Amino acid sequence: MATATPTDVRLEIDTKLGDEKIQKVIERKARDIDRDDNVGGLDEPDRRDLEAVLAALHIATKLDRAASSQQVGNAQKSYEESSVDELRADARRLGATDELLGIGATNKTASISVPDTRD
Repeated sequence: MATATPTDVRLEIDTKLGDEKIQKVIERKARDIDRDDNVGGLDEPDRRDLEAVLAALHIATKLDRAASSQQVGNAQKSYEESSVDELRADARRLGATDELLGIGATNKTASISVPDTRD
């Protein structure tokens, strides 16, 4: 069950998304936290903070990214990357795992099988 609110998320990120959309993101992140066996022992304030930060990170990297791309210039891109890095650091401090942060999820892997030709 989600403990964070859209107001908590807005403390982490300035977004124009409505409360209903933010609440759906919070609920999704709360389920992700529940499914991750490596996250545990969070008291209610830390759980609320982690949900808010993960929701803000999701918004910053997926939902609001298109809106911010309307502004031009390298400064906006740097600011955006800096904000995402700060959100990831906050989430990590609150106990988020690589899985919750989406780190390594898109790493390319390959497997090569070489037959033994020794005789």
